[in-house]
Amino acid sequence: MLSIIISSYQPHYYDQLVKNINETIGNDFVYEIVQIQNPNIMGITRAYNEGALKAMYDYFLFLHEDVLFKTQDWGLKLISHLDHPDTGAIGIAGSSYVPSAPCGWYINNSSYNHIYCIQNSKKNAPSLISTFQSGETEKRAFALDGVFIATGKKNYKEILFNENLTGFHGYDLDFSLRMAKKFKNFVIGDILIEHFSEGNPDQKWFDNITEIRKNILPDFNQTADMNVEKKAFLEFMKKYFSYHLISTRTIRETLRFFPKRLNFRDKTEILKSYFYYIRYSKSYNKKFTNE
Repeated sequence: MLSIIISSYQPHYYDQLVKNINETIGNDFVYEIVQIQNPNIMGITRAYNEGALKAMYDYFLFLHEDVLFKTQDWGLKLISHLDHPDTGAIGIAGSSYVPSAPCGWYINNSSYNHIYCIQNSKKNAPSLISTFQSGETEKRAFALDGVFIATGKKNYKEILFNENLTGFHGYDLDFSLRMAKKFKNFVIGDILIEHFSEGNPDQKWFDNITEIRKNILPDFNQTADMNVEKKAFLEFMKKYFSYHLISTRTIRETLRFFPKRLNFRDKTEILKSYFYYIRYSKSYNKKFTNE
């Protein structure tokens, strides 16, 4: 019924997860775990595609190994979500708005962010993060977080993970947004996991999502939110010029993501930011020339 596909490189996490799945997925629920040994041998997109080729069942769950399930009998719950004919992919974190500017699944307006997860890290005690009200079990989304992505085999075969993306960053954004072009994605609030690490949005992550968004336009039949658009673009500019020289070429690269429907005042604010970066470009660029 369900193939759980894991790109694995941490045996202590993998072993405890296998035991946890057996104890929580549900009595008599039919499943398999497809482990792809991947101690930095290949990118996660290739690992997941290889796992899918080996999988025998009609439903897939692409799962990080540093998680534990807290919900009992979650297998049938997941299948009930995936059984809807127009469902594309299911996650436990994602967002229901895609700005023109590149960003991850989490955006600057919390009303669009949906999550149901216990976040655990070395720095902080475990904490439940939930945007779900009592009785809610799913919320429509576009972008999904890669810690947990479930889909049907048929839909997966239409999309596949993009092996042109190397490493371990941005694959989830690319996969879920391309899925959302054809089907409906959801974040669910009736399967709870505990996640033992936090993301690492470094330059590799940023450059990957920027490259991804060159090919995925934000045409998701959403009502434009101009406040989100402006903030997202200003945040994108700031991050972009922290990683790249300020030049005619890089300014042109950022402008391809300019949210064109902004009002005059917001466009003026962004143009002032450009003038600021240009004016102080020599100071900004020193850190690159000194490296």
